[in-house]
Amino acid sequence: MLRRMSDMPAGTIGFEAVGEVEDDDWEETVEPVLRQEIAAGRDVRLLYLIGTAAREVEGDAMKADTGFRMRHATSFERVAVVSDEDWMRPALRALSFLLPGKARGFRVRDLADAKTWLAEDVAAPPPAP
Repeated sequence: MLRRMSDMPAGTIGFEAVGEVEDDDWEETVEPVLRQEIAAGRDVRLLYLIGTAAREVEGDAMKADTGFRMRHATSFERVAVVSDEDWMRPALRALSFLLPGKARGFRVRDLADAKTWLAEDVAAPPPAP
């Protein structure tokens, strides 16, 4: 399953993979949040944590995310993927050339750095009237 993270910096969204992650998890948990952000006109700064609590991430879930990002490419400002899978960081570097915005991989031990990078230069929300 994918669980929304509550300890994210302002202006960012995070999801943690727990147990097995299937495409339905992405469609039911992540996609509605991203659609809401995009509809509100906000640039998306998204973090995925695939740490020790994750057992398996189904390929269809990753395809659903990639397809959504391609259809809404200009809405994603930054995407951070936090994982100790060795193939993840080079794959993100390759994909970052194909899509607007920035994508970067981090090791699980560098989760705090990923959150800092994700939140860099976030525009302050407008003052309340």
